[in-house]
Amino acid sequence: METSQPIPPTSNLIPLAGSRPLFPEEIRTKVADGAKLVRFEFCVSALVFTIRRQSPVYLTLSWQERYLRGIWYSLVALLLGPWGVPYGVIWTPRAIWVNLTGGVDATSEVLAWLDAREKQGPSSA
Repeated sequence: METSQPIPPTSNLIPLAGSRPLFPEEIRTKVADGAKLVRFEFCVSALVFTIRRQSPVYLTLSWQERYLRGIWYSLVALLLGPWGVPYGVIWTPRAIWVNLTGGVDATSEVLAWLDAREKQGPSSA
């Protein structure tokens, strides 16, 4: 169940897309059990410009979950991406390929961020 209350700045909970906020220890345990932290790509174009972005980080437990989440971002890229010249026709197929092959693995990046956050200590808010 998701809450509508924002996470207080002094909380140790880490918000992830597609799941409830987790403590750093929970994230590390799930990653040790084989989960991955991934982002998906999409692009939006309008004739003379194309914007390429990545989704928030998702905690995924299997390749099937990564594939299913990637399909939705691929549909967005396919519907909104190819209309810009020249980058829309370049970035749209790339975004679809990345999404259908499991997304961009951000596991090491997030774990490094968690380690740095712990070394920094509690924030003074």
